[in-house]
Amino acid sequence: MSMNWPINWDGPLCDSHVHLFPEKLLRAIYGFFRQQYGWELPFPADPDRLAVLLQEQGVGRAFALAYIHKPDLSRSLNRWLYDFSARNPWLVPFGAVHPLDRDLKLVLKEALVKFKFAGLKLHFLVMPYRPDDERLFPVYEALLEQKRALVLHAGSFPLPAEDRLGSRYVLRLLSRYPGLQLVVSHLGLYDLEAYREMLEAFPGLYLDTAFIFQNEAFPLPMEQIRRLILDFPGRILHGSDFPFIAGSPLQGVARLLQWRLPEQIYRQLFYANALSFLKPDS
Repeated sequence: MSMNWPINWDGPLCDSHVHLFPEKLLRAIYGFFRQQYGWELPFPADPDRLAVLLQEQGVGRAFALAYIHKPDLSRSLNRWLYDFSARNPWLVPFGAVHPLDRDLKLVLKEALVKFKFAGLKLHFLVMPYRPDDERLFPVYEALLEQKRALVLHAGSFPLPAEDRLGSRYVLRLLSRYPGLQLVVSHLGLYDLEAYREMLEAFPGLYLDTAFIFQNEAFPLPMEQIRRLILDFPGRILHGSDFPFIAGSPLQGVARLLQWRLPEQIYRQLFYANALSFLKPDS
């Protein structure tokens, strides 16, 4: 597959939703997608090569998001992510955590204090918990104490799980911890109207565009999405979901540019909002 995707953009580019794992784990994830959905991912299961591919596409910063699906894997994955990010300082690492990690306090201390990760990633499609589960309260409290950020997969796009995915659970979480600095992935689809209200109410809430503009298989409310970006230009982050996409990560950039929004909005969307999210007080 050719990675070439022509875009008319020469400004800075941050991909706020990238997954980089050890090769063995990447191969397992690729195998899951193949067996579960018949989906052949076109990218190598080699994190070093994936990082090079991103840079070749003009990505100057990227949020490297780690996550796990069962307990007691967090520490080893976070150590790997720390070492990998040290070799690739343009990456912004977000560590993994599971509420049933036996050494939860140590996991949090290592990730947020020792490794100084930008934050943590929680993926509620692969973990059988809701965002407002009280077993996760120590995670949120550690993030607030250390002034770090959180990335959540908490919506029903691209796959639903009614028992734990949806804006109502995120609203309960933010109502309890309104000071959280939080990105909800995939624009929180399909609850755009609910997230409009939450963006008004919680200044630390952001949304990312991961996977939305990288696929053509899902019918999406594109006009609603365009209005959301226009109405909240400082709160939306560009993300691709690379390498768990079927084509070049620049497809999303190209499709967004087709809307011909004001250049300042693109500068916010593609780069500045990511910096504001990471440093909300600057």
